[in-house]
Amino acid sequence: MKPSFSKVLVQARFCLFFVALAVLRCPPVDGADLIRLDGDALKVVVTAEEQALGREFIRLARTSLRLIEDPLLVHGVARIGARLTQVLNVDPGIIGFHLVDNPAINGFAGPGGQIVLFTGLIATAETEAEFASVVAHELAHVTQRHLPRMIERARKRQIPATAGLIAGILLGGQAGAATMAATNAATLSDHLSYSRTFEREADAVGLRILSTAGYAPQAMARFLQRLVQDTRFQVNETPEYFRTHPLSLDRVAEIESRAVGHAQEATSQTQEYLLLRARALARYGVDAEHLIATFQSQAAADIPEVASAGRYGLLLSGLRTGAYNQSVELALSLRAQSPNNIFYVVGLAESLQAAGDLNNALELLAEAAATVPNDPVLASYYADMLIKAGKPDQAKPVIRAGLRALPHSMRLFKLLARAEGELGRTAESFQALAEYHYLSGDLQTALAKLTAALQHAQASAYLTASITARRAEILQEFEPKD
Repeated sequence: MKPSFSKVLVQARFCLFFVALAVLRCPPVDGADLIRLDGDALKVVVTAEEQALGREFIRLARTSLRLIEDPLLVHGVARIGARLTQVLNVDPGIIGFHLVDNPAINGFAGPGGQIVLFTGLIATAETEAEFASVVAHELAHVTQRHLPRMIERARKRQIPATAGLIAGILLGGQAGAATMAATNAATLSDHLSYSRTFEREADAVGLRILSTAGYAPQAMARFLQRLVQDTRFQVNETPEYFRTHPLSLDRVAEIESRAVGHAQEATSQTQEYLLLRARALARYGVDAEHLIATFQSQAAADIPEVASAGRYGLLLSGLRTGAYNQSVELALSLRAQSPNNIFYVVGLAESLQAAGDLNNALELLAEAAATVPNDPVLASYYADMLIKAGKPDQAKPVIRAGLRALPHSMRLFKLLARAEGELGRTAESFQALAEYHYLSGDLQTALAKLTAALQHAQASAYLTASITARRAEILQEFEPKD
């Protein structure tokens, strides 16, 4: 099916607007093309202008890519990202991790330290260390300032087409292919030569990040080798990841050689990652029948962690296919073996709700929330279910508690907007929506929501002052165009 004109237009705007901002805003970058493995290799430098560009990039990405907001998946990816960024010299909050619903095996480091990862990576990475190796590689692109260096090279060499090529590579898909097709062969050859240098740098620094964070460095080579050897890609087409990350056998061999100099092989299979992977596959996989067969095979495995992940995958597959009672039975069994596992608690609540037992689902989440107070992931599911049950007044304190633990949660602000709206508190609802859009990078819409909030807050001097102050803060970061 051909993409609609409006979708192509949005994708083109995403691509071209990003390039224009990048070329105009990115400052000149000094630095040699040599691989830095000293202390500066783990230092992250992101200027204020680049952070602003990163916010705009993610805002536009939301119009073109299907960014996932499932709390368990978002938190799981952020947990792995946080473990890796802890070894970097970077202020908290600078690096952002975004998960995209797309089966392509791809990921990239966008402007302003924004790391974008596709669900296809989770599906392919069999262990947490393998997935972390991709994240570490993308973090290395940030520490080495590869995107600003590439843009600066295009500026110095006066190759406007290179900017388009960069955007096409980052965007991927049809829009990216169209952009890259407009680039002449000489520019493409020049870029590929330069990007291979960047890949070697990202491999070397990524391995250091990976091993310093306690992951097995050998996982990086294993992951790439699996992609090379996978017959699906030999028959059909090159994985998206190889298009954006040029690969050669020499590069794999060099990764293996470098890994020997790092920490020895460590245990990389974790229960949490297996459950994260099962959830991503069950909720966003494209072939439901094949996935069910895969989960059934895993459920019969001798390794307890693998078997549990397989049963969890079958639980979620049942929710997708309408086998709700089966999902409840599986969830009860899994929770019996690990009562406090949040994947199982949420899975049981989702199963009960789907089976029509909303009251028991709420009771379960209330009990779990009392056991683990202020957990933002649990708060998100509990508040959502409370709102669906017509209890927005009870949802609000749950949301507030979650926001105290995770002040930048987009999903919790969206839930707060819903709760306030259903309570008839229009100004407060717009105020919460403004924070949601602000965190999504859409500062102009955030300002518009605050303006709407002001129009409904005239009866409250305190609320009016709060909204006005927030508008002033955002205006310091962004001045909307006329």
